[in-house]
Amino acid sequence: MATDIDIKPLLNKIDSLIATTFFVKAEVGLTPKSEHIITSIKYQGLNQMRTQFVRRLVNSIVKYVFSKSKLEALTKELTQLEKLDDGDIHAEIFQQARQFFRSSDVRGQFSELLLFNFLQYYFEALPVVRKMVITTNPEVERHGADAIHLGKSVPGGFQVYLGEAKTYTSGFKGAFENAIKSIVSAYREHRSELQLYKYEEFLEPEVRSLMKDYLNIKIELPVKLVVIISYCTGATPDKASSEEYQQHYIEHVLNECLKIKDSHYKDSDNKPVNHALLKEINYILFPVNDLEKLLEEFKTSIGLP
Repeated sequence: MATDIDIKPLLNKIDSLIATTFFVKAEVGLTPKSEHIITSIKYQGLNQMRTQFVRRLVNSIVKYVFSKSKLEALTKELTQLEKLDDGDIHAEIFQQARQFFRSSDVRGQFSELLLFNFLQYYFEALPVVRKMVITTNPEVERHGADAIHLGKSVPGGFQVYLGEAKTYTSGFKGAFENAIKSIVSAYREHRSELQLYKYEEFLEPEVRSLMKDYLNIKIELPVKLVVIISYCTGATPDKASSEEYQQHYIEHVLNECLKIKDSHYKDSDNKPVNHALLKEINYILFPVNDLEKLLEEFKTSIGLP
């Protein structure tokens, strides 16, 4: 098995997006009983950084659709064949990337874009299947995980990360139940889904080789599960400081998690999820006020009708 893949240089730099959010790690009362991530849009004083957050999230769609190698190839082509300057190249690549987005699935694309970024930042995990490209390929029927990434494990090996993203403008519990069902199904189906990685022609060769060995059962890799749930907390609260706003969202998450019972951990057949599989789940919980408005801002910023 290849052990010399340096994952970090292959990751996208998303610090500017993370700078518009706050996050804490806390035991939230979900299974497994370990620390999970609570994150939301940051406040500066009494001003929420919604506009900056949306802008930087939208800026990441190019990285979401195209790998670094693909971007290099596109840039070279536009420079040499089209004779475009740097500004026009950036604009052209953004226009190509936005064509993969659809106004009919804004919620799904919003949460999948968050997942793509957060998997790289919090878990240092590299995307090996790019859903936007696969989904719009008419020859491929795509189901399963919202994200498949590859990261380092301890000591010195690799592990597969399967991600599931849910965005609900209503409440937390429904999003949670559906996320559990989806991540369990993704785990069961991910080996067949990894057949799709061959469509990522610009996947780094050493990563491609590693995933091929995993697919062909030449090697075993641990599989970690990541669930991100974005949900609406209601109208904008009235607080006296950025610290109070942050605490409001943390407490909202903790209160919602208290409503989750053992009966909510069911698979798509309505059967209890294997406890050993539940232990592999990492939660990222993203409470947002006025979520419908945020999604509309996201849609408008991409330029969708």
